Amino acid sequence: MKKILFLLTLLSFTFGFSQCFIEGNSQIKAGESEVYTIKNNTAQCADCHQWSSFGGNVSLEGDVKQHTIKVKGNAGGKTILSLEMLSDKGILRCSKNIDVINPVSQENHSLTSACDVSLDSFREVKVSDGVVSFVPAKSESGVKYEWTAEYENGDKKASSEPTAQFGYSSGNGIKTLMLRVTSSKCMRNFTKTYDANYWRFY
Repeated sequence: MKKILFLLTLLSFTFGFSQCFIEGNSQIKAGESEVYTIKNNTAQCADCHQWSSFGGNVSLEGDVKQHTIKVKGNAGGKTILSLEMLSDKGILRCSKNIDVINPVSQENHSLTSACDVSLDSFREVKVSDGVVSFVPAKSESGVKYEWTAEYENGDKKASSEPTAQFGYSSGNGIKTLMLRVTSSKCMRNFTKTYDANYWRFY
């Protein structure tokens, strides 16, 4: 139900907020900030703007009535940044979809001074409703992959494929995803955590 509500809200923002354009990155790393601004600012005054957000994954920093705003990512998930601006033509509205990405933590264990595992991250790719694939940032040969997904209810699932697939639901999403990559010279551990809202709107 929450996912349907979010999608309906997203559609209303898309169709109702198309009178101006917000410039800025469509992704923010959790804990980091990005600056967003209105393109072709035609406001009647310097503080004739009103920024807001929907989704709860970000916080707005600075004066929300100016033509630029700094947005900080708080937790992984999707959010909508919106702007209302008073112009000579009346009130203009626009919005931008933003993905907040949790960073991947990394731990190295080298058997020699030179580690031959160059992988540094992985990403999520939606396969279908309820199924997500985890894809390494680059392909590695001669290494062993060990994926472990820990769910909100405490269950764990594992995969030894180079690209792992795991199921999820809005009520039982993946809480932590761990990847261990092992070669003949070293071992690297990667861990990524997810906010519960991430899978409700994924």
